[in-house]
Amino acid sequence: MSVYVVIRDMSAGNDSVGEMWQETKIFNSDTTLDEVMEWAMQGDTATHSRKHIQITMPDNTRGISE
Repeated sequence: MSVYVVIRDMSAGNDSVGEMWQETKIFNSDTTLDEVMEWAMQGDTATHSRKHIQITMPDNTRGISE
């Protein structure tokens, strides 16, 4: 079964001042986009960037060895 990696940008402050980090979660391919976006958009809006969410696949799920 394929998996998808979802990465969301987080921040406390703004783009030029404050702390910034990313949070990552792995979802099975049978997870709906609604479920992925529910996770991506949850949390305190003061520490969450709703502008940038990445969805990708880990290299090893595409047959590329580590």
